[in-house]
Amino acid sequence: MSKQDIFYDELCLSVYTTNRYFHQLYQVVLGEYELTYLQYMVLLNIKKQGRCTLAIICHNLDLDTNTLTPVVKKLMMKQWVRRERPIADKRSFELFLTDSAEQRFEFIQNKIAKIQAKLVGNEQQKFTKILKQMHGLNKQVAEIISDLTNED
Repeated sequence: MSKQDIFYDELCLSVYTTNRYFHQLYQVVLGEYELTYLQYMVLLNIKKQGRCTLAIICHNLDLDTNTLTPVVKKLMMKQWVRRERPIADKRSFELFLTDSAEQRFEFIQNKIAKIQAKLVGNEQQKFTKILKQMHGLNKQVAEIISDLTNED
């Protein structure tokens, strides 16, 4: 194995481990509300948008509708989310948080803000740099995936 292969394997393991740790960190808060991390990400998207379609959430999370439809249905069953047909376009649905979900989501956001403060603290610049690097890495990996799937 070359040094480059070892470095690549260590990079992949580090990204995987960090992802796993973030899921565990969020689960400490989300478990109390019986939410998964993906459900939380959907709620966060709806909260940021006010009202939005499933297509917008799929785009923002880079996931397909067949992945998110069951997640949204579960959130509707748990009374976190409601859907309505907009008057302007009867072909689609808009999703929004229920009144009780707004309040519960605010509690979650406050708990997560405390975790973020512990993690980031006075090192905002350091994490801004890491975030830029992660965005660059994500873009590069997505381009490689696209190239590999279009090689035929």
